[in-house]
Amino acid sequence: MRSWLTAEKTYEGFPLLLRRPANFDVDSLRPLFPTLAIVTHKFTKRKPNGLPEPDYNNGLVDMDCELVGAFDVDQMGVPALVETFGGQRNYYFYVAADTDVPTAISAVARRYPAERLSWTVRPDPRWTFLQKYASDHF
Repeated sequence: MRSWLTAEKTYEGFPLLLRRPANFDVDSLRPLFPTLAIVTHKFTKRKPNGLPEPDYNNGLVDMDCELVGAFDVDQMGVPALVETFGGQRNYYFYVAADTDVPTAISAVARRYPAERLSWTVRPDPRWTFLQKYASDHF
């Protein structure tokens, strides 16, 4: 089971919830996982401040666990950050260059057809995204 560090901030006047793995050795992981994969879950039930409605959010626990562990098989990648803001939750992963992100995330999406999941993938061998994000928010 992963242990997480969490933070809650206000950004542009709205709540920003963050979590990242507590034990995360960037230097040893960076050479293994040069690709940034971002999975976005747009909430179907949200409050005016962009956070998910509490009962709805409680019902997302299983999907959240599956998404966070989506790349655990064969150690294809690692979750780096989970961000909740503005009516959606973004999952940021660093994955191996040959990881089939669409297949991994589509498998989760099929189990939760009522939820809207999308993803993007781009090279980020220096983990620039995570470094900038950390300097801005942690």
